[in-house]
Amino acid sequence: MTHVIAAGRAHGWEAVDDAPRKLGPDERAQEALACGDRRGALVLLMQEYGAAIHRYCHKVLRSRPLADDVHQLVFIQAFEDLGTFSGSNGFRPWLYAIANHRCLDALKANRRWFARFVFGEEPPEEMDAAPSAETQVAARDLPEALEACLGKLKPHVRVAVVLRYQEGFSYEEMARICRERPATLQARVARAMPLLRQCLENKGVDPR
Repeated sequence: MTHVIAAGRAHGWEAVDDAPRKLGPDERAQEALACGDRRGALVLLMQEYGAAIHRYCHKVLRSRPLADDVHQLVFIQAFEDLGTFSGSNGFRPWLYAIANHRCLDALKANRRWFARFVFGEEPPEEMDAAPSAETQVAARDLPEALEACLGKLKPHVRVAVVLRYQEGFSYEEMARICRERPATLQARVARAMPLLRQCLENKGVDPR
């Protein structure tokens, strides 16, 4: 058999793999859309990205019930907009863009939460300098301390940090999601990092 294959290659033949290529979730969703099956496409997208979108909403909103509500709104809007989806940048950034806008809308609607971060006196661009000993002990665990420190950032700054470091988007992708310039987002993240490090140190956590 080996000499037969070698002889075929000598004549310019190429081996053909007849096994069908397994389609990814985005490709299957695109196929469903091409067949006019928006519901089927939505199911595929929810299975692939639903958990990540919910995690993102929770990190931005810092409220699980509110994140649950926004998560549903994201995929309701996605279902409505699937008919006009161009597919040029992929489903993931598109869904995060919807989630980002819905999260910011939810923050504005939640007057009590939004007033704490935006309205009233302008909060200083620094973290609490001297948390209590009880707070330091309670925040020894890095994930909990990081969540607490992220919560001290303004919403638009927290969005940028989470998209960059916890969701792994490039600044170009973030620009499409947030509808801002990549350089603006990069500068925003750069200014936030020293504040986060200082906050973690104040809570007794080594951020290195």
